[in-house]
Amino acid sequence: MKKTYEIAGEVMGFFDSFKGSRPAIDNERILIVRGKSRKIIPLNEFESKLAEIGEILGATEVDATSEKVSKILEVGDKNIKRSESNTNDMDSHGLVRMKEELESMGLFVEYKVFELPKFDVIIAIWEDKNELPPLYVEVTVSERED
Repeated sequence: MKKTYEIAGEVMGFFDSFKGSRPAIDNERILIVRGKSRKIIPLNEFESKLAEIGEILGATEVDATSEKVSKILEVGDKNIKRSESNTNDMDSHGLVRMKEELESMGLFVEYKVFELPKFDVIIAIWEDKNELPPLYVEVTVSERED
C-alpha cells in the first residue's frame, strides 16, 4: 500500500513541481503539499492532466459536487485538527470558494477529488489565465476513517 508521501510525491513529480515543494500540514493522518513549477500547461488541458494523474495513482475520481465530497472534506478537516488547533471548520463549499477566490485574482483553477483504498486525494492546480508561469500545485492526501 502506498503511503501519503509516496502519493504526494507522484503528484508533485508528475507536474514537475517537486523541487521546492513543502508540506503545509503533515501529521499521521493527513499530508498537504504545495509546490510550483515553471512548466506551463495549456488551460484547456488542466482537466485531462488531472484525470491522467488520477489514472497513474490508480485512483477513482469522485464527482466534486457529490455528497461524498462533503464527507471527504469533513474527515480531512478532522485530520487537520489533530495537529493544527487554529483552523476554521471546512464545509462542503470550501473547494468551490477556494476556486472562486483564486479565479477572482486572475488565475485559472481546476481540481479533482480521488479515492484510493485507504486515502482520499484532492489535487488542485492553478496558473495565470494568460498561461504565464508558475503553475501552482497542491495535493492533499488524507487517511480515511475506518
